[in-house]
Amino acid sequence: MILRSKKNGFPLKSFDGITREHPRLKLNSFSTLRTALMDSEKEHIIGSWLPAIEVAISPDKMTALLYINLSKKEFDENKQPILQQAEKVLTETGISHGKNDLKSEPFKPGEPMIAAVGTLPTKGKEAVVTYIDIPSRRPVIREDGLADYFEMNFVTTVKEGDWLGEKIPAQEGVDGIDVLGNTVSAKRGDDVMLSFDKKSVTEEQEKGKVVLRASHSGALEIINGVIGVGKQLIVNGDVGPETGSITFDGAVTVYGTVLADFSVNATGTISIEGNEGITNAKEIRSTEGDIYIKGGVFGGEMTIVEAQGDIYIKHANNCKLYGKEIHVGLYLLGAEVIADSVFVDKSQGKIIGGEIDALFKIECAFAGNNHERKTTLRTKGIDKDAIYMKVQEMANSLKEHQAIVVKLEQHVLPLERAADDLKGQQAKVFEKLMDTIDYNRKRILEIDGEIHLELRKIKQAIPGQIEVTKEAYPGTIIQIGTKSSTLSVPTNGVFTIIDGVLNV
Repeated sequence: MILRSKKNGFPLKSFDGITREHPRLKLNSFSTLRTALMDSEKEHIIGSWLPAIEVAISPDKMTALLYINLSKKEFDENKQPILQQAEKVLTETGISHGKNDLKSEPFKPGEPMIAAVGTLPTKGKEAVVTYIDIPSRRPVIREDGLADYFEMNFVTTVKEGDWLGEKIPAQEGVDGIDVLGNTVSAKRGDDVMLSFDKKSVTEEQEKGKVVLRASHSGALEIINGVIGVGKQLIVNGDVGPETGSITFDGAVTVYGTVLADFSVNATGTISIEGNEGITNAKEIRSTEGDIYIKGGVFGGEMTIVEAQGDIYIKHANNCKLYGKEIHVGLYLLGAEVIADSVFVDKSQGKIIGGEIDALFKIECAFAGNNHERKTTLRTKGIDKDAIYMKVQEMANSLKEHQAIVVKLEQHVLPLERAADDLKGQQAKVFEKLMDTIDYNRKRILEIDGEIHLELRKIKQAIPGQIEVTKEAYPGTIIQIGTKSSTLSVPTNGVFTIIDGVLNV
């Protein structure tokens, strides 16, 4: 569109009324228009003349917009033929799916009408994975509110071919259609991996599902989220002269007891099911699993019970217990205990004599006795300041190794270019330099990993805590970190460090 002014000085603002009366007029720029209105000597191209009806399709072809470049008056006076023409333009443009009824679409000059909307594809359902239920290794809470540590389904035995889990595969989605009638492919649902031990679990296709079954009989186990069937040794009687001490790579279930001077060592879970408990056995040790002793332990100052995982026990007399979490039903008497946390039944459980060392928490109902027997309850907690100091030391060491690598790489670069030609002493020096660089690079990675591990500890850091719900007798030593107090009067409560002071 060309504009030639007959006279200079036509107000730019007044030109806005002209554009409203003529919606088909599309200006190139206001600066060009301003120049044309101020210069009556020349003709100026100020814009273009738009079609009465235009169609714009979105980049994803899921929306079509209709532009009717007419005034409200023009549209209202000729609505029917204009909409008929619009339908024709849409068809000529290829719009064939998801058309809207233009008669019901509001018309506002300068604003587009939504002419068509495509059908979006629907993503398929994700895969669904289900595993066999594994009984929780926690004491059952009876109706009277007390914990029953004596009846626990500690080892889940499975037979060859037993169902262990399944996956319903991800489903295909439903395709969509764009406004041009093209198919828009739908995404298949997200897959979910089955986590299982391929040595002990088989994967089979059954009725459209992927089913996991035990490839052999044994003890069900889940290690780091991976389901498997470990080897299992079942002793229907006692571990004693007839069986000898047992060492087994897998889980061990003893339906009797472990007699004096005999041992059970296993990599997996150990379950001693006899009601009468263990008396003067040498050791019960699991290098990778948990330990359950239904009848408790009379240790005679010699029995050691040690688990990589947790220990569940009715009671422990004059023995040593080492584990992650130790759960006791009735009492600890003269025991040496080292664990992350020690839980003796809070409603009736007793700790009498011995030394109980925990990283995080000790809880019981009673500590010590009326005879003021020395009973030591000790927790450490995690000292953030100590960890920060350790991290700083490691960070300094990391910088030293990095500096060594940078320095040696500068020395080795000239030699590296001629490495194939080096001989004799030069070759030995080059090889030694490369070994030293490799060593320091490995140490950098190791130290970096250690720093991240310590920083995670800081996030999880909690102070040590000791809780005695009923009564802690005189003679009981309460120690948290480096702070300790020997009780001289009966007390109870939750003991911890508050503002640097032990609240005993």
